[in-house]
Amino acid sequence: MFKYWGFGLYILSEIKFPEFMPAEFEKPDLTITLGSAPEQLNGEDVVNKVRVSMSPTEYLQKVLNVATYYVANGNEIRIDPNPEVDEKSIRLFLLSNAMAAALHQRNLIPLHASAVYHEDGVVLFCGPSGVGKSTIVTALQTKGYKVFSDDVCVLQPAVDNPDIIMAVPSYPMMKLWVDSFNKTGIAMATEEQRIRPHLAKYARFYHDGYEIAPRPIKRVFMLDSASLEQKVEFKEMASIESFNALQRNTYRHVQMNAMKKRDFHFAIVSKLTAAVPVCRISRPQHLNTVNEVVELIESTLQLNG
Repeated sequence: MFKYWGFGLYILSEIKFPEFMPAEFEKPDLTITLGSAPEQLNGEDVVNKVRVSMSPTEYLQKVLNVATYYVANGNEIRIDPNPEVDEKSIRLFLLSNAMAAALHQRNLIPLHASAVYHEDGVVLFCGPSGVGKSTIVTALQTKGYKVFSDDVCVLQPAVDNPDIIMAVPSYPMMKLWVDSFNKTGIAMATEEQRIRPHLAKYARFYHDGYEIAPRPIKRVFMLDSASLEQKVEFKEMASIESFNALQRNTYRHVQMNAMKKRDFHFAIVSKLTAAVPVCRISRPQHLNTVNEVVELIESTLQLNG
C-alpha cells in the first residue's frame, strides 16, 4: 500500500499516485482500494443521474470504458476498473469526481479554484473548466509567484477562528492544455506528461517546495471569458453577487445538492464573502489577454495588499 497526502487528507492507496505527496502516518483519513463496486445504491435518499447515483453517505459512478467508482462515508474509495483501461485514466477520474464526493461526504467544500501565495495567505482564481485558471496561475508563476493549488482548493474554517475561511491545496500537479504553454511561453510538455492518452492536456508537477499547510484566503478573482467587449474588464462584486458566484463554482456542484450539503456550504461561503473581497475579470474568449489579465491582477494586489 502507498501512503500519500492530498486534499488535506492522509491517504492509503492500493494503486500508485504520482500526483499526490508521499507522506508518513499511522491512521489514514481515506483508503483507496481495487475491488467490486455495488451495482446500485439503495434507499429513499438516493439521487440518480446518468451513470451516477448519490446519497449523503454514498456515491457510485460508472465511467464508460474506464472504471466504476464507489465512495462511502468520506473514508473509502473503491475502484472496479475496466481490464483494458490505462492507469492514467483511472487516476484522472478518481482525482476529480470520486475525490470530490469523498470531500463532500466529509463536510469539506471543494472549490473550483486555482491559487497562488500572496503575503501571509493565498489568492484564488475561480471559474468553470476552460476559463483559464491554470493558464493565469502559470503566467503568475513565471513572474515569481509560488503556486498553491491548481483547479481545486478545499475550504474549511480556521481551527482557532471559525470566522476565518482557510484554503487547503489539492495536490502538486497542474493540468495545462497546449494553448496554455503557447500563451505563457513555457517549454512544451513531453508525450509522457499527457494526463490521459489521446487527450491534449499535460501535467506539470511541482512537488519540490510544495507546502500542505492551510492558508487564509486574501482575495478571490472570478474569471469570465464570455465578455462581448474586446478588452479586459474589472469589477468589484457585491456580497450577494459574490456569494452566488462562489456557490456556482463549488466543485461538482450537483454532488453538493444530492448529498444535502447546501446548508453547510451556505454557512462557509457566507463567511468567506463577508470577509474577503471578490472581483470579476471579464475578457474576450478568442483573444490572448493573459499578459493584460496578469498585469491587472498584480496591480490590484499591490494596491490592496
